[in-house]
Amino acid sequence: MSDPFSIVIADDDPDVLTVLGKYLENPQYRVLLAENGSKALEILEREEIRLVISDLIMPGVDGLKLTEAVKRKNPDIPVLIMTAYGSIETAVHAMRVGASDYVTKPVNPEEFKVKVAKALEQYDLHREVTELKQDLSRSTTIAEVVGDSPAMRKVLNLVALVAKRDVPVVLIGESGTGKEVLAQVIHNASPRAKNSFVAISCGAVPETLLESELFGYLKGAFTGAYAPKKGLFEEADGGTLFLDEIGDAPMSIQTKLLRAVQEGEIRRLGSTRTIPVNVRILAATNKDLGRQVETREFRDDLFYRLSVVTIRIPPLVERKEDIPLLADHFLKIHGPKINGEVKGITADARFRLMSYSWPGNVRELENMIRRALVVARGEMIAESDLFPAGLHVQGGWDPDTEGMNGKDEGSLLNPLSEAQHSFHDAYFRDALTRTSGNIRKVAELAGISRKNVYEHLRRLDIDPADFRRRS
Repeated sequence: MSDPFSIVIADDDPDVLTVLGKYLENPQYRVLLAENGSKALEILEREEIRLVISDLIMPGVDGLKLTEAVKRKNPDIPVLIMTAYGSIETAVHAMRVGASDYVTKPVNPEEFKVKVAKALEQYDLHREVTELKQDLSRSTTIAEVVGDSPAMRKVLNLVALVAKRDVPVVLIGESGTGKEVLAQVIHNASPRAKNSFVAISCGAVPETLLESELFGYLKGAFTGAYAPKKGLFEEADGGTLFLDEIGDAPMSIQTKLLRAVQEGEIRRLGSTRTIPVNVRILAATNKDLGRQVETREFRDDLFYRLSVVTIRIPPLVERKEDIPLLADHFLKIHGPKINGEVKGITADARFRLMSYSWPGNVRELENMIRRALVVARGEMIAESDLFPAGLHVQGGWDPDTEGMNGKDEGSLLNPLSEAQHSFHDAYFRDALTRTSGNIRKVAELAGISRKNVYEHLRRLDIDPADFRRRS
């Protein structure tokens, strides 16, 4: 039997502590009771805790302060807040400082147990994602885990779950979203990681060659087959075979793929002998396979065999919070090779990146950073380096007219201003946190003068002193 989950319950009412402790009497739980927030913090210092349950209103260290302290210590630990008021405002405030959920008093025992189980499940998911990122940081494919947007957290949660489970996975996403890289991530974090990861694009190879590439052939099987050759299924034996653009696979190939997946064996061209193979299939497509099944362009039996788990990779426009992180990442990996003098990206250039529509997704962003490194003339990549005059910017700002391509500028002015304001606020708050409120260092990070930093902070109603006090 695995070790019980250690749970801290903090409440200044001893009767409530007793009752809640009885609700969680379960061999799977080890419940520790704290009569106030300070006692809960003492327990956190000496015990490995998986869940904190706290009353909102307590003397001294209340529920909100306790939540903030828990998140500073370990962001993975979920906090369940209890409130007698049950107001939306109170709940929202608790969630903003890091609480994962809340319950109202008097506590309903069944609802309470369900929320505790859900919070513990959330802890395990966060730990799996953290461990996955640690595994990936030791591999050569880390670009795909750059970012902390809600959309990418959902993807990584699924990746953490499926990586350890030997089942087929279909990755769905637009071109340039990083489907092959994510497939490599799944392989690297799987029990098959020590064996081969083999990739092929089903849409880039002619039908006659695709069959021989996948299944191999015997000498003399066709004109030019002067020696026997292993197929990719054999090359990937014990490892992972990545079938990119699976929606473009011809029907004849789909039939043979089904047999290979279903029976775990293949037959080389020109041979009557079957060869057993142990291969995990990861597939990717930018097409709607369900629709292709309906139109009989894709075999339904193969579809169900492959799509045991489906992961949708969001386009970059759905994870714009990750754009600055990705841009910095690509600058870090390409900068030393292309232009070692460049140290960062100006604030105006970052704002411009946030307003662009990114039809080419992460791949386009990477190429744009590489191009900017080539033309940059100073220590900072400027807006003009990313969007040189004459470059057509689809759905974004036109560098020549300063208007919107194909859209009414007036109708989009307010939404764009709100989006930029939100980004400015998040950017400068992050910079102030990282520098402990040091304006000179913030100016260096943003690539602007200290005077401009102060102007931005006044406009955003941000007091740098708040961040100095926190440090």
